[in-house]
Formats: sequence, C-alpha cells, structure tokens
Amino acid sequence: MKNNILHLAIPAILLLAVMAACTHTEGAVPRISFSQQIMPIIRQSCSINSSCHIGATNDNGHIDLSDSVAYNTIISKGLVNTASPTSSLMYSEIQTGFMPPGMHLPANEAKEILDWIKQGALNN
Repeated sequence: MKNNILHLAIPAILLLAVMAACTHTEGAVPRISFSQQIMPIIRQSCSINSSCHIGATNDNGHIDLSDSVAYNTIISKGLVNTASPTSSLMYSEIQTGFMPPGMHLPANEAKEILDWIKQGALNN
C-alpha cells in the first residue's frame, strides 16, 4: 500500500514543482530596457535628430533628453506616472501626436514606452 501511494505521489509532486517553476505567463511582456529599447527611440525622435531636447536650456520646457541625463530628466520632471501609465505626460503626448512634433511614433514604439512605464520606468 505504501509503495502505491509513493508511486503516485512522486509524479504529482514533480508536476507541481515544474508548474511552480514555470515563469511564462500568456501575454506577458518581456522586461523593457531603458538603455537598449527606450533610449534609441528618444535618440531617434526627441533629441538627436531634431535637437529639440538637447541641453538643459532648450526651448522645450528645459527637458533635456541627452544620453547622459535623459532618464534623470524624465523622472525629475515627472514625465512618467507608474501608478497610471496611460496618463503619463510622456505617453499622452506621444498618443495625441503632440510629441514628437511633425511625426507620429510607430505604434510598436509607443507601446514599448507604455510597457516600460507599466513595468516601473526602471533605469535598466
């Protein structure tokens, strides 16, 4: 009798352990990297090509998105709201087409920024 219970219990325990270790969640968004994914979007559309957000004294609200200070500027100026990502100024200005001026970010880039904010707007 003991052997039968043990014989049935071991596969069940192993199955539960495998299920508990599984970290894949359907529809889960991979971790967004600020330096690898968000900063290239900023470089392309907000600062380098247009020169709009370069330097601390620029004409665009003194929002400096230069490589070395972009993250600190985004946080210190309150451009992201991790408690309500869709109402973040950074995201809402992208969605309305206000920023960047004269162009709409591709939907996948806007979504990447929103996902980054949802994930806590980490400096990673």
